[in-house]
Amino acid sequence: MTLQRDLLDQALFLVNREPRRPRQASLRRAVSASYYALFHLLTEDASRRFFPIQPQGLKDRAKRAFAHGDMAHVCRQFAKGRTSELNEGTKSLISEPLESDLSSVAAAFVELQEARHLADYDMSASFIKPEALRLTHLAQTAFANWQSVRTTANATVFLAALMLQRQWNK
Repeated sequence: MTLQRDLLDQALFLVNREPRRPRQASLRRAVSASYYALFHLLTEDASRRFFPIQPQGLKDRAKRAFAHGDMAHVCRQFAKGRTSELNEGTKSLISEPLESDLSSVAAAFVELQEARHLADYDMSASFIKPEALRLTHLAQTAFANWQSVRTTANATVFLAALMLQRQWNK
């Protein structure tokens, strides 16, 4: 099993752990794990695609270069599903039309990251099981959507943009 799949499985386990009165800790960790499952799915795919396994450690070091905020910024652009919304450097590399599954993955990333911030940092926020379950299912759907588009040229540009788009504007 991969870390991203294990995180998704953990999220599903936690959201269903207490059937009657789920604890906030379980729901919060389920939401957080759902986000991190998608985060690691994308960063692992990108690092595999762009960085060789030799020298040892390069791929893992590259994965550490992904910044959550930069990734969210790129995902907000892709989530709109229109190339006109993309950064100029990214837009020049995209083939039209932008795949709807790719836009859905990007939108899921943004929503899951926002929910993760609430779950991890806002102690005044309260989660209910149906919402936590919806978010874990959103991550599952993002996994399936990513599988359907991951080999496309636009997905390759998307992955590169997650790490490099900020640099393209220099």
